[in-house]
Amino acid sequence: MQCLRDSVLTHLRVMVFRRQLVLTRDVSASSSLNRLLCTATGSNHDQVMARVIGLVKKFDKIDVTKVTESADFQKDLSLDSLDRVELVMAFEQEFSIEIPDEQADKLKCCADVAKYIQSAPKSEDS
Repeated sequence: MQCLRDSVLTHLRVMVFRRQLVLTRDVSASSSLNRLLCTATGSNHDQVMARVIGLVKKFDKIDVTKVTESADFQKDLSLDSLDRVELVMAFEQEFSIEIPDEQADKLKCCADVAKYIQSAPKSEDS
């Protein structure tokens, strides 16, 4: 069963990644540069948290009034496992990091994500 889950998640990541690549080409250069500069300069915890919460609020399946630092993605925001995979991929793209699947499963709320992002090594290609 775990093998099937991993296979499906890998397939979904490739599909969403390809879709995000197409969308990324439409993003203005100044926006991309701003994001890279912000990650390169080592944002403080409040800035990272604000960006994480902002990303979560942009997710179309979430009631923005329920988003807080400690709101559980599954219990409070009613995200299923596929929604959470999409959200993790958005975090990876926004912060230029790679979040392994076993670590992604442990990210239950915005506070967990912000803490992980600050402790994660930056991607080589950023």
